Amino acid sequence: MSGYHCSDCIFASFTQNEHTGLYQGACARGYTLADPHVSKRPDMFFCDRKEGLVPVIDPYGKEYLRTKNVCERFQPDEQDIPQRKGRRDLLFGQGR
Repeated sequence: MSGYHCSDCIFASFTQNEHTGLYQGACARGYTLADPHVSKRPDMFFCDRKEGLVPVIDPYGKEYLRTKNVCERFQPDEQDIPQRKGRRDLLFGQGR
């Protein structure tokens, strides 16, 4: 999952504040997204880039000790996955 961010996941949504220009993220899987470089609340829940928001609290309210920018339940949006040319489609048996 190298290079992926919560902003690439189908379970994440983001809004941008029109006055400050900062993003706030929400995860439908229950993770709390925040900027790991900011420790002060509520500032930690806002970031100038969507990619800067990562899971910091798990769905059970415990600190999420992450080893990468996404959680184990990460599901990329199919439109964002690069397709290889000439690769056989497992369902339809044709090359892409």
